[in-house]
Amino acid sequence: MAVSKRESRRFVEIVAQLLGRWGYSHTDGKIYAHLLLSERPLTISELAEATHLSRSSVSVSLSRLTRDYLVTYRKEGKTKYFSAVPAFLEKFLQQPKDILEREVRPLKEIIGRLAEKAESEEARTRFEGILNDLSTLECVLERIIKLEEQESDCIRSD
Repeated sequence: MAVSKRESRRFVEIVAQLLGRWGYSHTDGKIYAHLLLSERPLTISELAEATHLSRSSVSVSLSRLTRDYLVTYRKEGKTKYFSAVPAFLEKFLQQPKDILEREVRPLKEIIGRLAEKAESEEARTRFEGILNDLSTLECVLERIIKLEEQESDCIRSD
């Protein structure tokens, strides 16, 4: 069944937004989406034409996507043919760990120190409220991570 141009554009838009949330550029998302939709591996030139991007932009994005195992390639002579590796679940499951380690725990440390050094009761109370919120978020993220690990164990045993 062929995908309509409208559906294709919408798919590319959504994938680009999704990858943007994971730290990729809009260009990376467009290229990844086009590769996911393609019935066959594509060259840099074909991707440049399909996305209306320069060969250089496509090449830079493909390097990043390949490095992160979202894209693979095979070489025939001097030509590389690129294919997408569907990895939405893997990328999504990495998010709670990243948020916990890179953002929530460092914020908790900073807010904890600010609460200790607060000069007024009002400031201390405000910082403690933020700290409680971050502690709750930390707990929720830890539970999500445990659930993901259990789910991964289930998937591997099947």
